[in-house]
Amino acid sequence: MFNKHLIPNAQNLPEGKALNIEVEKYRFVVTKQQGKIIAYENLCPHQKKPLHGASDSVLDDDEDYLKCHHHGALFSPLDGTCITGPCQGSHLKKATVGIEQGNCYLLIA
Repeated sequence: MFNKHLIPNAQNLPEGKALNIEVEKYRFVVTKQQGKIIAYENLCPHQKKPLHGASDSVLDDDEDYLKCHHHGALFSPLDGTCITGPCQGSHLKKATVGIEQGNCYLLIA
């Protein structure tokens, strides 16, 4: 059984952008890629730290990749694969997203 948690403003999230949300005791990164809402746990596989540092941004300077601002690892926003950095080849943990009546929800077991 899943608990549904509304992702605020997901339907208004611009293509290629990302936002951080906290649900229960978990943090997530939500991004819109190719028209699809994708969510990952906001934990770098390298040292289990949140991707964002002093700022709230989890994107690199060009906004092409999700970035761990602690060690510079870059992740594909489409599948969460680390393409460069200390955890190269690892993946962000994907979260389950559901859509109901035009709203997006995180589904947490």
